[in-house]
Amino acid sequence: MKRLVLAAIVILTLFGVWWFSPTQVVKRRTRSLLTTLTLDDSSGKVTRQMGAYSLNGLLASEVTLDTPTIKEANGTFERSELESAYSWLCEQAKQTHFKLEKFKSVSVSGATAKVELTLDGLVELPVYRPADGIYDVTFDWKKEKDGWRLYHATWKQVR
Repeated sequence: MKRLVLAAIVILTLFGVWWFSPTQVVKRRTRSLLTTLTLDDSSGKVTRQMGAYSLNGLLASEVTLDTPTIKEANGTFERSELESAYSWLCEQAKQTHFKLEKFKSVSVSGATAKVELTLDGLVELPVYRPADGIYDVTFDWKKEKDGWRLYHATWKQVR
């Protein structure tokens, strides 16, 4: 019986170390960001706007965005500007989908992390689709007092 209890403690300890490792935390934050940015066509405005609370907890005070496909989305923005853009998107978009295809790499160095991934992205507005296809994306995260926050995102359309 003691061996069984000891084995359970060891397994739970190893799981806890893995679960709370910076690599796994940054991966979960990345998935959370993509989930927050996904707006189903059947979701209501109130449900969509609730994502702003999640977004606030994921973004640094300033975030730099680099994308060749959406000229207006390039630059460095304050968190409040991105929250306003998200609210506008909630109102205007028919739907958005950001599906993680695969993590290419996740590297953590002290208080910074870089996540490289491939995603299938769609932003469908009433008159056009500014994003639709497969993208290579790099997210740069910084560990702040209250957790990991996104401070730089780069994406390029692959197809």
